[in-house]
Amino acid sequence: MILALIFMAAFAALTGFGIYQTVNFIKSPIAAKNYRSFIYKQLVFISVAAVAFLVMSLGFYSWLKATPSPLYVVQLVIGGLLFPLTLLVAIHSFMIHHHDKETPQPLDKWVYRLTIIGFITALIFFFVYTNGLAPYLTYPLVNGLSFREGFVTPDSATHPNLAFYAICILIGAILVYVICDHYMYKEYGEHGLLESTFLVAFPAGIIGARLWYVVGNWSIEFANRPWWSMFEIWNGGLTILGGALMGIIIGAIFYRWRHKDKPISFAFDLIVPAILLAQAIGRIGNFFNCEVHGLLSSLENWKWLPEIIWRNLSYSSVEGLAPAGQVYVPLFLIESLANIGGYFIITQLFGRLLKKYTEPGDLGLGYIVWYGLIRSLMEPLRSSIFQMGENGYWSWIWSMAFVLFGTLAIVANHVIRYVISKKNKTYKVEAKTKDKSFIATVVIGGISAIFLAVGLFLMTSNQFVAKVEYNGFNVGVMLLITGISLLSLMTISIFKLIEGYKTYETV
Repeated sequence: MILALIFMAAFAALTGFGIYQTVNFIKSPIAAKNYRSFIYKQLVFISVAAVAFLVMSLGFYSWLKATPSPLYVVQLVIGGLLFPLTLLVAIHSFMIHHHDKETPQPLDKWVYRLTIIGFITALIFFFVYTNGLAPYLTYPLVNGLSFREGFVTPDSATHPNLAFYAICILIGAILVYVICDHYMYKEYGEHGLLESTFLVAFPAGIIGARLWYVVGNWSIEFANRPWWSMFEIWNGGLTILGGALMGIIIGAIFYRWRHKDKPISFAFDLIVPAILLAQAIGRIGNFFNCEVHGLLSSLENWKWLPEIIWRNLSYSSVEGLAPAGQVYVPLFLIESLANIGGYFIITQLFGRLLKKYTEPGDLGLGYIVWYGLIRSLMEPLRSSIFQMGENGYWSWIWSMAFVLFGTLAIVANHVIRYVISKKNKTYKVEAKTKDKSFIATVVIGGISAIFLAVGLFLMTSNQFVAKVEYNGFNVGVMLLITGISLLSLMTISIFKLIEGYKTYETV
């Protein structure tokens, strides 16, 4: 145990000193920079730090009083060496790429690729590493640190503690800030433009998340409890829907006030979709809390996951230990992956490949649509214990409201900009606009008609049941909302179609 602590301190010291050296290198004048020498020197520090991490990890077996099999030792050695190595390479590459203005262009491209590859491989080797320890850990895993009790688990904490869930939320928020700060720098040539907005929007989001949870669960959780229980945030009870809404509104107002000389649409399209990444990391906190899961499922269906994950899935913070051979469906993991996918769909598909079809502000509004859609699909799959409000309808109804509101806002954004451009005589009609708009109108109209018809049929042919689950009536409601949303989007293609016909007649 003492040996493990010594090498833990060595790893922390080497890592900190290496980052310190990178910061100094970035700040040094271009004439004093020798990239080749710097890279070799940093690789030495990173390699020594990785060895220290490995020795520390091997000491965990002694701490856990484990007699590991050779297979698990091999996994620990491979992961314990390559996980810190790839992670530190990715971190240093990230710092160089995002903050060193003088990096030669060819080298910067390789540094960027190394950053992406480094983080991906670090994640892979992290799970290889944890697999080496997984059979010898105690489950459920610790989910916080109490100053009175030390490390606590979901079933043992009795005093306020620093929850890993809160740490995950903070890490996600910092990641969003770093990413957005980089793109703001590329646009305006200055770092730190979002610092004050972040310091205002982040706590506002936490307040909104708690407020939304308290209001939604007031009658079933808080009405008969002491008033101060509303503030016991360490016991859980944050709702992303409320946090996102409050954070976006307060952040947008503050940014507009703070940066009157900069268009808010650029920051809105940059920051709001990135919230999906913060939410994806925040959902990892649900893993430690053993919450936000689905119903029971066979363990065999989930053994493809890293061992440390499926072992922890056998426990629920509310329902307790699952029967032998079963685990709770990890909806938090599914939603996390959906959020990551949503970020790249919004920013890469619509933000780049289909950019000519979007208007400023669409990407930020796309977040509202995407997250509302994901939550409306996921909510019926949750264990009823984790559904909010009486009969569990609070989050489900608001999720569908997000979809409808986000879609209508996108339409309004296009219509308003269309009217303004027509008034200013700056509206441009591209080639083949008439044909493209006609096809889009027919396709969107046809799909929305199908959704509306099937939705109405299911709602009228199935009895309403006051429960959020996948039954005929609820599916009908979801299809109806989707159909209305798609139908509203057809407004955009109709405007373009009309302009296309006007141009065609003029010619």
